Amino acid sequence: MKYLLLLTPLVLAACGTTNFFEPPNVSLETDKQAFHMSRQQVILGITECEEAGTRPVVITAKRRINGVMSDVPVEVTCNPRYKIFH
Repeated sequence: MKYLLLLTPLVLAACGTTNFFEPPNVSLETDKQAFHMSRQQVILGITECEEAGTRPVVITAKRRINGVMSDVPVEVTCNPRYKIFH
């Protein structure tokens, strides 16, 4: 029993050291250019989401077109449908 009381703090102290774990080297990489989607690609993406029973979400980016900032579609993703109100 005495040995157990002596070894318990040592085992806990050994588990608490951070020398064995090094965090991974992770960096966020983004594209310099975002290519816009055509109207037909957006419509196709929306219909695919609706046919799968999910909610389509269009992600847009800001672009300067003829000196005016406007939103252009970049991606269509499918999110789950939530029925909050019945």
